[in-house]
Amino acid sequence: MGKTKKIGLIAGLLLCAQLCFARQVSFQIIQHDDRTQDVTEQSLVIEDELLNGFFETGYIVTNSPTVVSQSDEDDVVLYNKALGDAYEGSSDYFIQIKLFYNNALKQIDWSIASAATGKIIKKSSIKGSVVVDDEKGMKKISSKLISEIFDTLKKA
Repeated sequence: MGKTKKIGLIAGLLLCAQLCFARQVSFQIIQHDDRTQDVTEQSLVIEDELLNGFFETGYIVTNSPTVVSQSDEDDVVLYNKALGDAYEGSSDYFIQIKLFYNNALKQIDWSIASAATGKIIKKSSIKGSVVVDDEKGMKKISSKLISEIFDTLKKA
C-alpha cells in the first residue's frame, strides 16, 4: 500500500472517530422509606433497570450510589454533591430520582438538570402503588420512568 493511501486511510479513520459521539448521563436514586435505614432491593432493581435502559439506547451512563434520605435538607445536600460529581465526570445531564415508600412504592419524583450549568430542565412525578415484593411491577414502573426521561432528553 502506498504512502498516500496510508495517510488517506488514517485521515478517514480520524474523521470517522470525530463523528462518533454519545450523550453522557449521570443519575442518583434517593430512597425515602420509614421502614428501614438501608437501601432496599426494590430501589436497586430500579437502579439496575435505569442503567440497562440508558446503556441499551446508546447513552454513556454513570451513577452515584443509591442512598437513603430522611429529609428535604438531606436531598439538597445529596443533589449538590451528585451534580458536582456529574460535572466533574463530564456528564451532559444529571438526573435525580426520589423513591417514596410506605409498605409499597407510592411515588417517584425525578428531575433532569444540565450538569454543566445546574439548570433544571424538567421535574416530574409518577404516582402509583407497587407492592415491594412485585419485581415485575418494579420493572414496569421503571420502564415508565425511563420512557418519560428519554422523551425529555430527546427534546433537550
